[in-house]
Amino acid sequence: MNRDILEEIARKLREEVERRYERDLLHGPREGFPGTSGPIPFTPLDPEAYRRAMILQRVLLEEFSNAALEELYETEEQETDYGTAFSIVGRHPLPRLPIEPARCKERLCGAFQLLWGVGPATERRLKMLGYRSLSDLIRHPRWATEADRLLRAIEERDLRELSLHVGRWYAVSHPLSLSLVGLANVERLLFLDIETLGMSTEPVILVGLAWPEGGELVTRQLVVRAIPEELPVLVEAARLLQGAEALVTFNGRTFDVNFLEDRFAYYGLPTALDRPNFDLLYFARRRWRGELPNCRLETLEALVLRVERALDIPSALVPEFYVTYLQEQNVGPLVAVIEHNRQDLVSMVLLLARLWEEMLE
Repeated sequence: MNRDILEEIARKLREEVERRYERDLLHGPREGFPGTSGPIPFTPLDPEAYRRAMILQRVLLEEFSNAALEELYETEEQETDYGTAFSIVGRHPLPRLPIEPARCKERLCGAFQLLWGVGPATERRLKMLGYRSLSDLIRHPRWATEADRLLRAIEERDLRELSLHVGRWYAVSHPLSLSLVGLANVERLLFLDIETLGMSTEPVILVGLAWPEGGELVTRQLVVRAIPEELPVLVEAARLLQGAEALVTFNGRTFDVNFLEDRFAYYGLPTALDRPNFDLLYFARRRWRGELPNCRLETLEALVLRVERALDIPSALVPEFYVTYLQEQNVGPLVAVIEHNRQDLVSMVLLLARLWEEMLE
């Protein structure tokens, strides 16, 4: 099923949710929620948001009662040593990424503080003496060796080496860190977002990956259709991640990457995600902290990117929707999880493009 048909289904589902929500407000009980009994369950959401989500879940169960994922999406299966890894593949318009390697090199070559022992005062003094870039420092009696080493890393676009230099002296949110993205091979930038059953020690239920390819954004979502499929999904995810030159995440430094490494270790998989990780949450906080109520991805979508999600559920309810999918053996709630993850991936690309535009300006 193509994206246009899914978008139309999502529109109808939204209308049905609103209709039932209004009906419940007028005639439904206020002490509980659709699909639940007894008192209001604990949730980090406000009660009305939870009520809408429960209505959506019920509508999804009705709409997709006899559907299969293979009927809704382009799917593939990859055989691993531990079973089949099921994935959903999508292609989307690629937003323009105004990444200019020459500008990135220029910024890095002018950052003398990347050299060991050079602070702000020394940098100012060197520039007053006529040293404008690292190339000029090649003839300096003290800084020549380290400047030459750093220049080679810049020319070779060695992101690992450069990330160590930048991370040593600058905050992860510093524009110089964002400049490093411009030195990467764009088609080897891997956007990563995972969905899990909890905050720790729980299974991964979806590994979402995206990368630019041939003028399009390719998404590959490795879906755990049943818990025993987590291991083959992790094996396939590890294979794809090893081909990345760098990762782009949103809160991935503290959650996604650490969570995956914990699950790899749980199964004894010898995989380390030691790629440079450009976490857009830190850049977003640096840029919009004083302007927005928070820097959650949903807030950035609404107020900065002007993105409206076609079919979405709050992140906090992903585990609940997935458990309902398992209990009911109905893909409806799982479709909501898949669409939530897909939009996260697309929004990360849009956010990177926006941050880059502002940095260039």
